[in-house]
Amino acid sequence: MKIFRFGCVVILFLFTNAACARTGEPEVRESILAGAWYKESKADLTEQVSGFLDKVPAYAKEANRVTALIVPHAGYEWSGQTAAYAYKALKGAKYQRVVVLAPSHHTSFQGGSIADVKAYQTPMGRVSLDEQACKALLESELFSHNASAHTQEHSLEIQLPFLQHLLGDFSLVPVVVGQITRGDCEEMADLLRPLLDSKTLLVISSDFIHQGPRFRYQPYKENIKTNIRRLDFAAVNHILNQDVHGLWDFLHTTQATICGRNPIKIGLMALPLQTKVEFVHYATSGDATNDYSETVSYCAMVFREEPEYLNREEFDCLLHIARQTLVDSFEADKSKEYILPDEKVTQRLKDKKGVFVTLKKQGRLRGCIGHMQSPEPLYRNVSQTVLSSAFQDHRFNQLTKEELKDVTIEISVMSPQQEIESWKQIVLGRDGIIINKKGKSAVYLPQVALEQGWDVEATLNHLSEKAGLKTDDWKEDCKFITFTAQVFGEGYKTLTKEEQ
Repeated sequence: MKIFRFGCVVILFLFTNAACARTGEPEVRESILAGAWYKESKADLTEQVSGFLDKVPAYAKEANRVTALIVPHAGYEWSGQTAAYAYKALKGAKYQRVVVLAPSHHTSFQGGSIADVKAYQTPMGRVSLDEQACKALLESELFSHNASAHTQEHSLEIQLPFLQHLLGDFSLVPVVVGQITRGDCEEMADLLRPLLDSKTLLVISSDFIHQGPRFRYQPYKENIKTNIRRLDFAAVNHILNQDVHGLWDFLHTTQATICGRNPIKIGLMALPLQTKVEFVHYATSGDATNDYSETVSYCAMVFREEPEYLNREEFDCLLHIARQTLVDSFEADKSKEYILPDEKVTQRLKDKKGVFVTLKKQGRLRGCIGHMQSPEPLYRNVSQTVLSSAFQDHRFNQLTKEELKDVTIEISVMSPQQEIESWKQIVLGRDGIIINKKGKSAVYLPQVALEQGWDVEATLNHLSEKAGLKTDDWKEDCKFITFTAQVFGEGYKTLTKEEQ
C-alpha cells in the first residue's frame, strides 16, 4: 500500500518488510521511501527533482555562499516544490560534506543518533558517510548509534535525492535528533560547529505547524488558514533573527507542532552570527487540498555567510552600550550616554549606519525608535537611540527605573536602501519596506510583517494606513524602497534556563 505523506505525526505509509530490511549489505542503509515518498527509478526521480527545481527562479549569481538550509520532509508530492526553493540556492555550488540534522518521529531517545552504516542508498546511488566526522561526534555521550531511530525514519533520507542531484559526490554526516535539554542544545552545537567549515553544508530537516485532530493540535476553530500562518510566521521570525532563546520559549508557550524544532535549535546555535537568513517559500498541504481542518505547513529558508554583518562580540558590545546607557541615566537622573572604551571600538562599530532600538517588556513592545541613516558612528548611535526609545516614544509612557529589569533590548542595524520597480519584488522577512506617495511615507522593519502574520499585500495595506494614506493607495503610483537589517537582542543565542 502506498500513500503519500503530507505530515510527520501520523504514519500514513505502510512499510513492507522488504523496504525496512537491509538487503544483504549490513553496512548500507537502504532506501525506505523509493516508490512512495518519491519516484522509484533513478530516471523518474531525476525528472521529478529537476521538475521542482525548474519552477524556481534562479538566485543571483553574486549572492554569498550558502551555509545552511531549512527544508521540509513530507512526501515530494506535498513538499517537494517548497524544498526546491531552498535547494535551488545550491545550483553550481560545491561542497565536500553535508551535515543533515533531522528529527525522530518513531523513537524517543536523548541527544543525537548516527546510523551504524557506511553509506545511505537512494535510487540515485550511494552517499558515503564521513566516518571521521561521525566518529568525532560519537566520542560525546550526546551522540550514539541508536538503530531504532533510523529503521523507519523518513526525515533524513528524504533530503538526499535533492542533494545528490545538485552536488554530485559528497560525504554525509547524518544525525537524527531526539529529545534535548537546553544544555544539550548548546553542547551539541559546540560539537557540530567545527564541522561547519567553508566546504560543508548544513541541512536542517523540518516541517512546520501540524494542525488537526490526527495531530492532536487544534489551537484555532475559526480562520484556521490565517491563524496557522501567523503561528508559523512567528516561529520563522525567531529563526530569521537567530533567536534561539525566543524560539525555545515560543515553542513551549504555544506547543506549536514543529517536528524539527530540536534540529532547528541546534543548527541556529551552531551557525555564526555573521549569517543572513532568507525566508524563500511557504506553503501548506491545506493549499493543495483546500481543507485546513487538517493541514501541515512547509517552509524553505536559506542561510548565507555575511562578512559585512557584525559578529557576536560586536553585537554584545552594542547591547552592553544600550543597557548601560539606561542604567547610568537612571542613576544620574538624567540622560547619560555610555561611551565604549576605544580599545573595544572595531571598524564595523565605527560605520555610520542607521539603527533602531526596540524595547520589550515581557515580550510586548515598550518602545521603538530609530533612524534609517545616521551621521554618527554605530556605537554612538545606539546609545542615543536607546534613550529615545525609552523616553521619547510618544505611544508609551516614559520607561521607569523599576521596569528596567523586566525589559529586553533588541537592536536592528540598517543596510543601505534600494528602490525597487514593483512591490512584487518584496520578500517577507528579508526586506524592510518604505513607501512614498503624495509626500507621505512610512516604514516597517523586516520583522514586522512576520510578527503580525501578514502577507505582502496585508503588510502594504497597513503601511499605507501608517503613512496616512488610504488602505489600497500603494497599488498605483507608489514608490517602494527596501532595505535589510541585522537584528540581535539580549539572550538571542544564550540558553541559560533548564528546559521547562
